[in-house]
Amino acid sequence: MAINYADKYQQAVIDGFYPNDLYSSALWQSPSNSQINFLDAKHIKVPRLQILSGRKNRERRTITTPAANYSLNYDVYELKFDRYWSTLVDPLDMDESNQVVSMANITKQYNQDSKMPEKDREMFSKLFEQRQAINTDEGIDENAGIHTESLDAKNALKAYDEMMRNLDRARVPAQGRILYCDTATYYMLKDAEAVNRTIVVGDAQNINRAVRSLDEVTVVPVPEDLIQTKFDFTDGSKEADDAKQIKMMLIWNGTQIAPEKYSFAGFDAPSASTSGNWLYYEQSYDDVLLLKPKFRGVEFFIADKDGVEAPNDRKKVNAEDAKPDANSTVSEITAYLDKQGIDHTGKTKKEDLLALVK
Repeated sequence: MAINYADKYQQAVIDGFYPNDLYSSALWQSPSNSQINFLDAKHIKVPRLQILSGRKNRERRTITTPAANYSLNYDVYELKFDRYWSTLVDPLDMDESNQVVSMANITKQYNQDSKMPEKDREMFSKLFEQRQAINTDEGIDENAGIHTESLDAKNALKAYDEMMRNLDRARVPAQGRILYCDTATYYMLKDAEAVNRTIVVGDAQNINRAVRSLDEVTVVPVPEDLIQTKFDFTDGSKEADDAKQIKMMLIWNGTQIAPEKYSFAGFDAPSASTSGNWLYYEQSYDDVLLLKPKFRGVEFFIADKDGVEAPNDRKKVNAEDAKPDANSTVSEITAYLDKQGIDHTGKTKKEDLLALVK
């Protein structure tokens, strides 16, 4: 009979892969997870505490009637993401590969190459899907908190500022906000921040901008193929043709819960039933749930996937027919200046070189 290593394996996955291989690690370990009570491997209940009335005017020489002024109910959720993975390993492959093909190495590669990307895709796409669904359920515009304006180096920081103001208006805590963005937008934001910073006259130590500082949040760049509005989870995870690119997602970590539970993880030694192979099998339940009372704690900027730039494949400026801008690299700007016969001797900073562009 196979030994079930589910609990130990789950903790090993969290400790071994979440810190370096999972971009959405902080969201999977949401502070709100502490509210979760597992009824069984597949069902959870989450407490919902409500205050029934507020303070009232007090009258002297009167006795008030004490009463419970709160209600405590539980919302029960079924975890719908029921997943499994298994593999056979031939003992001869293990011997002939000098243990390269071993159960430990195979499961390690599987977690890095398949499971962690799948969990990132699940987190970002389900948060988007549920924000849109809750908008409809609450009777507000289904696109509330979901922005579709095009982003460039000139307006990226203002777009971020707009999301920050919206969370402020919804009384979302300032502590714990995280800005996830695809890599193209990440570099756009960093370039825009550098260009827009100004030194306040008379105080060289004070740096200020017209919009909120990126230093107020944790900024996490995510590869484009992991942060989209929709994915196909039939076999692992694959990009969907009708998905949109999530350019930015600002979230207060705690507006969501991310329950996960391994119900089985184990292996069988070679036997007749496995045709002489080692057999590994794991099964788990998980889900991403946006808490309705806190749904305004997440906002998105989305765009069509067409023309998305890869992190190491940024568009090159054609020196013959296009002028460089704040999103161009130093080498692109100097190439343009050389082409135009403009002297840039002694100029090495991007802002100084851009000042020479005519």
